[in-house]
Amino acid sequence: MKKSKAEWDYAELWDKFPLPAKPCPEELKIEEEEIRNRQKKGRGIELLILGTTNPYRSLAKKLGINPYVADFSKDNYDSLTAYSDEKFENEHFMLTDWLHIDDKNKYDVMLGHRCFNCIRPGLVKEFFIRMYNALKPGGVFFCRGNVLCPEDEDKLERLVDKWAFKKGRELPLFAYLEVELYFRCADKEGYVDYPKARKKVDVWFAEGRISKEDYKLAKMLVSLPAGTLFRGKVTKEEIESAIEAAGFKSAEWMRVSKDFGGSMPIIKLVK
Repeated sequence: MKKSKAEWDYAELWDKFPLPAKPCPEELKIEEEEIRNRQKKGRGIELLILGTTNPYRSLAKKLGINPYVADFSKDNYDSLTAYSDEKFENEHFMLTDWLHIDDKNKYDVMLGHRCFNCIRPGLVKEFFIRMYNALKPGGVFFCRGNVLCPEDEDKLERLVDKWAFKKGRELPLFAYLEVELYFRCADKEGYVDYPKARKKVDVWFAEGRISKEDYKLAKMLVSLPAGTLFRGKVTKEEIESAIEAAGFKSAEWMRVSKDFGGSMPIIKLVK
């Protein structure tokens, strides 16, 4: 078999990642309803998007909002904008580390997909405190990411057997396995060990448990460069502790898209 490229830049792979690496329709529907309800009150909406997340940008455009897009990399912003069939105009791009956002009482709504999975251990509380400070009173922060709950069991191998050759499957196999694969291949701090994940994918293919097509895509998507730091496993205890420290008035945990995102809850936080 021809060897695949050993390492891929995240921006190169963006358009190849299936759900739940991107916001799903169920999530976007919840966020759209929240924003529309706020718009009905006759006020303009100040919206902050954490990261260059095209589905969030599309939602903002649909709702007539010129969002702020905060990303640590202008290259990411330019590359992901180029991937889109839509033109995003009148956005306010912010080149910044999210831990350096110093806005106070500015945003009505903030959206972050896997945002806390990109924060280093020990800094998750600071992240949520900064997001709290950036919100207006009564503002809402929707964040979604990989969260390991105490009641969750390791179901990776069972999911392989369930979805690998299932007729009528709507998404690539990787969509159904990604979160559990990251849980299984996380180091003690929760960071994904990509070489370990690649070996796991190799074993599945060698054993005939996944198709060649699914193997090629999965192998590519777990071939990010050495040094890539993505915390594919964050515990519920860590997130709840950070939310409490930030002082949010309420926190609602919602699970949608259970076939491929059951361990990626949407957390609605209100200041």
